[in-house]
Amino acid sequence: MSAPPQYAPADGQYPPADKSQVHMQPPMPQPPQMAMPNPGIAAQMGEQYRAQLFAQCAQGVHDRETKYGMFGIIMAVLCFPCGLICLFSDKQDRCARCGVRLN
Repeated sequence: MSAPPQYAPADGQYPPADKSQVHMQPPMPQPPQMAMPNPGIAAQMGEQYRAQLFAQCAQGVHDRETKYGMFGIIMAVLCFPCGLICLFSDKQDRCARCGVRLN
């Protein structure tokens, strides 16, 4: 096999680049800087927010989080589809905020 043919411009030189058409992106404006509140006020706001979340848990409005046990996951993989029974029986529901175990 032979090498592919080499292509060269007819006059031996490449045409000069047209430098008058240089396109540049305009600079992006800086986002406005937000002033940080006093650390004492921020801590107080955080404490109020946390108290509101715990008040919701006290009213019974929990943030349900389900975790599956390792045995259930292994049985679901090894004994599919019958292992799904083990998976759904080996689960635990807890509140993500207060940690209370839910039924």
